[in-house]
Amino acid sequence: MKDAAALYAERAQLIEDAVNLKESDRVSNATRVNVFPFYEYGVTIAQAMRDYDKATEAILKYHNDFQPDIGTSLSTQLPAPVLDAMGIKNIRYAGSGGLDENSTFQYVEYPTLEEEEYDEFFADPTGFAFRKWLPRCFSVFEPFTKMDYLAMMGGGWMDPMINFTSPAMVDSYKRLTTASEEFRRFNEACAVCSAKLRDAGFPSIVGGGSATAFDMLGDQLRGTFGMMPDLKLQPENVHRAIDYFADAHIRHSVGLYKLTGNKYQWVMLHKGSDEFIGDDDYAEFYWPSLQKWILALIDEGIVPVVFCEGTYNKRLKFLKDVPKGKVIYLFETIDIREAKKQLGDVACIMGGFPMFTVTHGTPEKIRDQVKEYMDVLAPGGGYIFSLSASVDMCPRENMEALFDAVQTYGKK
Repeated sequence: MKDAAALYAERAQLIEDAVNLKESDRVSNATRVNVFPFYEYGVTIAQAMRDYDKATEAILKYHNDFQPDIGTSLSTQLPAPVLDAMGIKNIRYAGSGGLDENSTFQYVEYPTLEEEEYDEFFADPTGFAFRKWLPRCFSVFEPFTKMDYLAMMGGGWMDPMINFTSPAMVDSYKRLTTASEEFRRFNEACAVCSAKLRDAGFPSIVGGGSATAFDMLGDQLRGTFGMMPDLKLQPENVHRAIDYFADAHIRHSVGLYKLTGNKYQWVMLHKGSDEFIGDDDYAEFYWPSLQKWILALIDEGIVPVVFCEGTYNKRLKFLKDVPKGKVIYLFETIDIREAKKQLGDVACIMGGFPMFTVTHGTPEKIRDQVKEYMDVLAPGGGYIFSLSASVDMCPRENMEALFDAVQTYGKK
């Protein structure tokens, strides 16, 4: 039995080899979990979002029992007390907003930038954020809607005193202080959990997450039903906003790399799937800023992990236009044979194994499908086994069959 240090080195090297398109003695099992450890070990999601020690205990039990090749730490969860204190409006989570204590979080999408507000946003992005975007997302910032910063400057030293010491603003300060103290506690718990996983032999390939520029505009400002008409009705504003967010995206990811030291930086592609927009719009609006981010990170020595959510069969011709052996493409739904054909000698392929099979299939079906994926994707290297998404609920016997099959069929 290898000790934890040896296991860590072996597992980290498997990931490195796959990124570099090298064939290893076995395929890395990078199965990711979300709330599966909580369901499996008797912790409700609501408890896990508030009792970080209980959550960490369940996470460590999962890793000890199943022995994945990567660690999934507490940092993938949300700290409920922080969300409570800030009054978040666009997320519902276990025990809030009508959801029960074992419900995964739900995103509530609505426009926080109205169609007629682009000019206001471009003229003063910071002012727009404080006057409109933040208050529309968090109730704690609602007092900022009444701030007239230009008039305040014209009013001399008395106006800032009056505005920033109002009872409403003081209440916001108290709530933000509560959120800050709780977020510090959460981050400390995440650091402890990550250190315990590292000491137990589990490397991390999650150094931070983000959305690409197109999705920053679509997810956080315009909403899907606002963004899609904009592509046709005001494309110049869409281009201008994407250019703005493309540079912000690069700064964000490089900053996380420098802060954490983890060279694997993730981007989640929400609105770039085959079902969302056509190839012409993808080529014009989506790929240029995503490719810019990928190339910028590579220049910084970072490995971009590009999570292609949805179906991505039509996008392979774009994805292959990157430097060889520098990128991980994590797929949700993909034609594995076509992906291997087009990307096999360009980038590391990860994921794609159907969550439906693991959640609702039989152990026999899981083993057969794992063998199929290994037969197609493993030869020649450049493959990391993972599922189409992180595991929430799943029969234990199915997870056991999954890990057993990856160990059996993933060997060279």
